[in-house]
This record gives sequence, structure tokens and C-alpha cells, in this order.
Amino acid sequence: MVTGSQDSVRGIAAAGRAVGALIVAMPMVFGLSACSDRALDTGLLGAVTGEPSPVSDNSSPIRGMTGERTDYPNLGTVPPRPTDLSTEAQRQQAMDRLAEDRAASRRTREQTEAIQMPEPLPVPPKPDLRPGRS
Repeated sequence: MVTGSQDSVRGIAAAGRAVGALIVAMPMVFGLSACSDRALDTGLLGAVTGEPSPVSDNSSPIRGMTGERTDYPNLGTVPPRPTDLSTEAQRQQAMDRLAEDRAASRRTREQTEAIQMPEPLPVPPKPDLRPGRS
């Protein structure tokens, strides 16, 4: 009878160890599966159980145009070259105007810096404050 009670105690201890191992192992399994890129697609439980991803496994996100959707532009066609470009003479005129503006700005700055500023007023002496006297 003593051996029977010892066996039941050992069985309870073994069950306790198994439950303890599960308590330790489950967070590890879920933690490692959270590192998977599939956890974002199938969720944490789906990553653990190995559910197939609802997202396509294509290596490239670029798909060919099938002609089904006409509201998107076809990137295979190239628009014609623009014709309203400025000529070299027009660009040179614009650059000359900018150079004149820069020179005028420098002249204005020099004239402004040449203005004599008045001397600041001297600092007044400290007041003679004594308690009881006004």
C-alpha cells in the first residue's frame, strides 16, 4: 500500500513536470513563430500550425498587363517628347536676369551695411536703494 501511494505521488509529480514543460514550451513556440514572416499573413496561431499563406509567393510584385483594367496607364507605352521647351537663347536671357538680380541684391546689401548706426545710450548707474529712504 505504501508503494501504491508513492506511485501516485510520482505520477502527480510527472504530470506536474509535464504541465510545467508545457508552460515553458508554449511561449517559446509562439515566440519563435512570431519571428516568421508568415505570422503577419496567417496570424500567430496560423504560423504555429503551418496554414498556407493567403498572400501570393511570387518573387516579383510586378505583373504583366492583361488588358482587363483600362483605368491604369500602360507603362509599356512612352508619351511623345514635349515640344514647348525653351531655347538656348531664352535660357541664357533668364540666367542673365538672375545675375542682374543677384548684383542688385548685393548692391542693396552694401548700401544697407554702409548706413551708420547711432551709438547706443550709456548704461545708467545703479540706483542707490536704501531701506527707509525714498
